[in-house]
Amino acid sequence: MLDTILLLAGEAERPVLADRLRRAEPMIRVMEIASVKDLPAELGSARLLAFLFPEIVPVAALEGLGYGAYNIHPGPPDYPGWAPVSFALYDGVTQFGATLHEMAARADSGIICDVESFAIPPDADMTRLSELVYGASLRLFERWVEGVVSPLRLPRLPIPWGERRCTRKGFAELSRIPEDASEEERLRRIRAVGAEIR
Repeated sequence: MLDTILLLAGEAERPVLADRLRRAEPMIRVMEIASVKDLPAELGSARLLAFLFPEIVPVAALEGLGYGAYNIHPGPPDYPGWAPVSFALYDGVTQFGATLHEMAARADSGIICDVESFAIPPDADMTRLSELVYGASLRLFERWVEGVVSPLRLPRLPIPWGERRCTRKGFAELSRIPEDASEEERLRRIRAVGAEIR
């Protein structure tokens, strides 16, 4: 029987999201967790929900969860991995979003449950797009909060993840402006990474 939700989220989000989960099902225990090292040993009656959480959940923990694990990823399926906002801005795409998916051993590869999409404003920079993704992620959370506290598995959609993965190494490369970069390339990178530019 599902009796515990393990909530992995940032410091600002944990109390707000935990309160919403408790209101959705008052009988369930919600554990607010700041780091994967704080996950409990007993997981058989638990489900995990990660909200825009940067740490990787160990495979042993995923396998021990009796009711699975779900993640809200700050990007659409075309952009699995690290800092998807920056890669999307650099690529010049016009649509973006957030993804709710089952967690698997490899990050951002589990079966997709839902996607919240939106158009990218033409003048959006990293800060603005990050704000829009945050809103889309909250909408996904609110849409599925009742499902998360239910023992039933969330719906599974036949949507594939993109083949190119956004990585920390790729982000570091994107954050450097080559000496021979054109003005267009320089502005493109500044838009994509903001204050991280070097």
